[in-house]
Amino acid sequence: MKKINLSIDGMTCSSCSNGLEKYLNKQNGIVNATVNLVMANATIEFDEKLLNQEKIEKFIEQAGFKSLGEFKEIKIESKSKKEKIMFIIFSILAVILIYISMGHMINLPIIEILNPHTNPINYTISLFLLTIAFIIYGYDILKNGYKNLIHKTPNMDTLVGIGVISSLLYSLYSMYMIIRGNYSYTMNLYFESSSIVIYFIKLGRYIDGVSKDKTKEAIQKLVKITPETAVIKIDGLEKKVTLDEIKKGDTVISRPGEKIAVDGEIIVRKSTFR
Repeated sequence: MKKINLSIDGMTCSSCSNGLEKYLNKQNGIVNATVNLVMANATIEFDEKLLNQEKIEKFIEQAGFKSLGEFKEIKIESKSKKEKIMFIIFSILAVILIYISMGHMINLPIIEILNPHTNPINYTISLFLLTIAFIIYGYDILKNGYKNLIHKTPNMDTLVGIGVISSLLYSLYSMYMIIRGNYSYTMNLYFESSSIVIYFIKLGRYIDGVSKDKTKEAIQKLVKITPETAVIKIDGLEKKVTLDEIKKGDTVISRPGEKIAVDGEIIVRKSTFR
């Protein structure tokens, strides 16, 4: 048996990690697979006579995700300046969109050229253009949802994508009827629904990303205090090994001043300080 730890790209929610984990565990030759959403990796124990890394990576691709090779270190992907600016811009656009589409419902001052009652075509086109911007902004969500649906591992993005596209198509039909002169469809537009759903998903992911970075920082600090190697006793002889080589039942020697490599039970305690 062999164990490998792979970095996984494309996971956005617990449904993704659970789906990938179930898919991998169904494959012949894989003894056990555990997928971690926060660390974005998969620890896979497999029969090396039947599988290799290349075949396992193909399984991951078939499930709708991508392997980035062996997981070597914790990477903290802090939000780029461009991403922050984009989020701020679309936050402002979301407020504008809500104001145009729903301001008249709560008696807010209405811009006359965008008044749904007196200028329905202007009103409709303004909502349509703002929605197109949000569709482009959330293209990754729609693409990921479609991809996972095709690979028979639907996730939250799939659900969001179905809702957004359904709402968009119905609104496009209503816009067509409005342009033809049937202004009764003005109140049947749901462009803002498609846009705001995308915006809130992006907002949630932004907050989730910040939380993940904090978790990774804490794990990174924990890793720093853990030694990379340890000394074990085999048949009365001492041998230096990596932590991965330590097995249950091994006797680990920890001398004064050294970091304790693994959890375990103290069987002999003797220490000398000078």
